[in-house]
Amino acid sequence: MSAASPTSSVHNLENRSSIKRLTREHFALYRGYLDGVSIEQLHATYGDATTDVRATRRLIELLRDTLSGAARRTRDVEATHLLRLRPGSIPEAQRLAASEMPTLEAYREAVDPNGFHSEAELLELYRAEFPLENAPGVDRRTTRNARLRRRQVDALARMEVSLVQAPQRDHPVASWLEPAIAGRLQRTGIHTLADLLGFVEQRGHRWHASVPRVGPKAARRIVDWLALHADSLRHTLSKRAVTPRRRLSSSDPGLARPRQSGIVPIESLDVPAEIDGSNGTNRARNLIFQCSLNTDLQAIDAWLATRQHSPHTARAYRREGERLLLWAVNEKNKALSSLDNIDCAQYIETFLADPQPAARWVGSAKIERFHPDWRPFVGGLSDRSRETARAILHAMGQWLVDQNYWASNPFSGSPAVAIDARIDVSGRSLDHKQWQSVVRATSRDRYSQRELRDYLALNLAYSTGLRRAELAYATTGRLTHTALRSTIDKGWQLAVPGKGCAARIIPVPQAVMELIFESLRARGLPGDPGACPVDTPLLAHFRTGKSLTPDGLGQVFRRLFSWTAPLSTAQSLADLRNRPNASTHWIRHTHSHYALESGADCREVQARLGHANLSTTLLYVKARRHGQVASGKTGVLPNR
Repeated sequence: MSAASPTSSVHNLENRSSIKRLTREHFALYRGYLDGVSIEQLHATYGDATTDVRATRRLIELLRDTLSGAARRTRDVEATHLLRLRPGSIPEAQRLAASEMPTLEAYREAVDPNGFHSEAELLELYRAEFPLENAPGVDRRTTRNARLRRRQVDALARMEVSLVQAPQRDHPVASWLEPAIAGRLQRTGIHTLADLLGFVEQRGHRWHASVPRVGPKAARRIVDWLALHADSLRHTLSKRAVTPRRRLSSSDPGLARPRQSGIVPIESLDVPAEIDGSNGTNRARNLIFQCSLNTDLQAIDAWLATRQHSPHTARAYRREGERLLLWAVNEKNKALSSLDNIDCAQYIETFLADPQPAARWVGSAKIERFHPDWRPFVGGLSDRSRETARAILHAMGQWLVDQNYWASNPFSGSPAVAIDARIDVSGRSLDHKQWQSVVRATSRDRYSQRELRDYLALNLAYSTGLRRAELAYATTGRLTHTALRSTIDKGWQLAVPGKGCAARIIPVPQAVMELIFESLRARGLPGDPGACPVDTPLLAHFRTGKSLTPDGLGQVFRRLFSWTAPLSTAQSLADLRNRPNASTHWIRHTHSHYALESGADCREVQARLGHANLSTTLLYVKARRHGQVASGKTGVLPNR
């Protein structure tokens, strides 16, 4: 029987003499047996697909002994006898039409060949079944058999009421699940049903991936069994535990973690009252302009609400505020509003460079926020990242001072972190031969939907110079086209949102637009972007059709670079050494180099790339020159 099957608590029956726990499903199985249902049918309904019919037959024999023994202990003589009757012991009237009333010896041989009952018990049963001395007629036999069958049903019902058990949270998993599955769970540290429920809730729909040798099918049966007994277990599995992650959006309430202390995302953080900031030593005490914010969590939430310029900006600001609050509460055991200049300097200069203990603070970038293994860091921060964090937190501190929440900004005394040039473009772009290697490796005579999407991503990035997130969020609704030299020749442009209301208008070459048309048709959409819903992503997941995340797009480019054939030039060794680090930004640098090489004005390139300062764009001018790249299907040239 499967891990979720009704009688899964009694596997390996040949090694057992009794059943530990009787469930309602056990009684359903035995009721079907007494009703005359074939063993084969009972096995198909209640048995384990990994065993044969003999396992169900042994279970029925064990149930007969267990139920009869329990009835005998309670002095229920009638149930003791009736529950041992085999199917056919209460025959139909047609089979008794020509029969005579049996003798007591014949009756004993028929119903108690093993001498289970005493002489007095057997006589009592005999008289109950055959109250008249003379053989009854057919109608009397029919009435007697119906009465006896009802008594058998009643006897089984009495035993079910007194013996049946429902799974409880403190029951061992070995009492309910098949031994093989229970053993694998126990080796993972899951010993009780409460442990199992907590494990499934924490790990989500793919919880079984953390249990060796428990696959999706077995996990599905276990989850179904837990859902079947939700009332007795006093727990209904959450939406996240029973729904595949791909069917839940990142904002779905089912992904929210319960409020708790420790290293958890800020939206799930429960800060102890004594350090929640309501009485922080750095709280402003201006009675005239009192702040409406009471706790540090409220203050950070209010600050983040004013910094929703773009999804990327919102994530960056939330990340820094979240890290600082978690550090203050868990490492310093202080309210955020009690940190001083020394604490903030230690945080920027020491902790961010090497978050310790690493097991507590550092995790994988692939783990989502709702997962229990989520951590706020993926490693120590570089000097530039620490300077970015300092600047963001300094701005947050100043905002809190302006809101009359903090008395002073503790980050005012933290010196800027010394960093090199903002963008290192040297050696982080592709020359003519390298680019051609990438194009050759990704070109196909015929593309699958996924290959076409990847090839489009490569050419769209190269021809526009967009950042990874900007590529991920590009949609058909942001594409426009206008007449150039005639009403037939159309020029396509892509609007790229910026901070606030600013937006960049990027020209898209016709060759890239042809790839977009082809990609849309391959996805079953109209080839005309204007005929598609405005939120249709240009670069979509090839199975779900939803937008790729920036990280997902980064994986696309890493895969594209991994396909590139090794270069045959003298600098191959150095190129191959750097190639594993190639990223989406390399294509952006390559676009910038070529645009400047082709004579584009620096300010034009600055506007196209979205650089806030011209000095950033001028870094590309100082870099080494690159050869030209052919246009068309062998690599699309950026527009001038």
